[in-house]
Amino acid sequence: MKALKKGSALKKVLVALLVVGFFVFSSPVQADEITIVSDEWLPYCGVPGDPAPGYGIEVARKVFEAAGHTLTYKIVPWTRAVKETRKGKYNAIIGAYKEDAPDFVFPEEEFGISTNGFFGKKGCNVEYNGPQSLLGVKVGIIKDYSYGEELDKFFKANKKNLQYVSGGDPLLKNIKKLLKSRVDVVIEDPNVMNQKLAQMGVADQVVRLKSIKAVGDNRIY
Repeated sequence: MKALKKGSALKKVLVALLVVGFFVFSSPVQADEITIVSDEWLPYCGVPGDPAPGYGIEVARKVFEAAGHTLTYKIVPWTRAVKETRKGKYNAIIGAYKEDAPDFVFPEEEFGISTNGFFGKKGCNVEYNGPQSLLGVKVGIIKDYSYGEELDKFFKANKKNLQYVSGGDPLLKNIKKLLKSRVDVVIEDPNVMNQKLAQMGVADQVVRLKSIKAVGDNRIY
């Protein structure tokens, strides 16, 4: 469901709550505030206060509030979310792969499964056949995101054609760059990409590219 900073004073109770899922503790739990952060990544993590804040946030709220805790959820740019949680400013990040913060404490079970999708502007004929097929292709990715072990390793060794975005709403920035042909391919979870494209009203201008090689799944916490 979320990744917790190692050494957090709330570590044991948080991990216990995550393991029991929706079950309510039989004994009272002293209320305290738990702050989790993420960047916007619908349908998993959305806008705080929205009636549909993302199903990861809804699960977290049910778990912690049922145990007597107050949950505060904030949108923070991803790089800062990880760094400041590591420093202890926040209790946890949500919507993470283990590769995003391997030094954090993760629950036993994920709350979702994510698959990398490869997207291009309509008419793009790039096909994904493993990381090597991205050589010579301008690829738009989000700074400090993990894209799974295989792609992370490839990107680390092949930075020439990578273009990073960061800050608030980085996917929006990547889609705009794609539509302006500043990048050829954007990598994103198809559920997240399709929702963002629909919000922007440009779903008919972007296509999911063919993947000849199977893309591994990533667990979301």
